[in-house]
Amino acid sequence: MKTFTAKIPATLAKKLKATAKRKGSSVSDLARAALEREVDEDATDFATAAARYRGMIKDGPTNLSTREGYGREDHRGCGSSGGPIQRDRPMA
Repeated sequence: MKTFTAKIPATLAKKLKATAKRKGSSVSDLARAALEREVDEDATDFATAAARYRGMIKDGPTNLSTREGYGREDHRGCGSSGGPIQRDRPMA
């Protein structure tokens, strides 16, 4: 493993030590895990990045495919042609 040295504020160092002690790990292990999460965050796909926000909206369908009219022939590719979306009924 390579050694990495970084300057951090005293308050962050204090939090880092306290968190490592509470979790029963070393400061190095905790810092390494935090750095890995930060670096890997850029490489995640949208579904993984959005996972923490699932379930935040209480009302509404849990599966949008249950929405009335979903999958109808006139809804397929809506907006993909660049033209206006045509509806057979007004939006609610």
